[in-house]
Amino acid sequence: MTIPASLKGFYASPVALNTEKKWIVAVVGRDILLADAAGVAKDPIIDSDATDKLRFFCQRKISIGQWLARDCEVWELMPEVAATEGFTVISLRDVLMVAGEEIFALACRAVQLLDWQDTHRFCGRCGEPNKASDKEHALTCDGCNINNYPRISPCVIVLVTRGDHCLLARNHSWPVNRFSAVAGYLEAGESAEHALHREVFEEVGVEIDNIRYIGSQSWPYPGQLMLGFIANAVTDKITVDGVEIAEARWFRYDQLPGTTAPIGIIAGRLVQQYVAEATDISVYTVALLKYKLLMNLE
Repeated sequence: MTIPASLKGFYASPVALNTEKKWIVAVVGRDILLADAAGVAKDPIIDSDATDKLRFFCQRKISIGQWLARDCEVWELMPEVAATEGFTVISLRDVLMVAGEEIFALACRAVQLLDWQDTHRFCGRCGEPNKASDKEHALTCDGCNINNYPRISPCVIVLVTRGDHCLLARNHSWPVNRFSAVAGYLEAGESAEHALHREVFEEVGVEIDNIRYIGSQSWPYPGQLMLGFIANAVTDKITVDGVEIAEARWFRYDQLPGTTAPIGIIAGRLVQQYVAEATDISVYTVALLKYKLLMNLE
């Protein structure tokens, strides 16, 4: 499977080069402000020439690096900016649909840095206020002389397969008919492989083997790094935990629910990879059967 490339031409740094023009990622709460054209949401990366209307609403700015030879900043804006003509507010998830995976990755970085600063304003050791470093993305405590870096929480997500069927589950908080792959956080001392076995067995009661790493994706709430895998089922009886998971089912590769994740999200990539493989196997199987039938007829 093709793994999306990193944002081309992007260099991560808190140090601004003071370029004449800048790119702005505008964040409103947990949503993204887009410049629109003729009422159609267009671009989540706003040219600094178009930001005059936004300056009044800006509460905080963070330099997140350089992209295509311009400084790139994240602006935290007041909710009232949503009424500004020429702009539209959409969810971070919807940025994928509007701008694709590379811009989505940049928006995730911007949102995660804001959230990290909000939740680490004070030193966890002595309680003194942290201050932003001007050399790297770090929050420094002068009292303890320690640096705090953006916190990344590793998670695993796995599509469990059994021949031409895959296992999808629905979380208790999700609407009916919304399904996805099984996922969960790594616990202290665990490897990704250990976490996969534990999460799948805890949530749906299935044992797995033949684990294959497919790819990863960052998600900013609350600073997750999703590690995506496909695995084979050793057992097929489903027993949901009844706590996190409301239901889980085996779905044939060509009869998947219509509410699975889009391809731009790691869960969608896992499903896409599996469907491609299952389709190839099915085509091969049909060809083999036809060949055997032809040989028998002769």
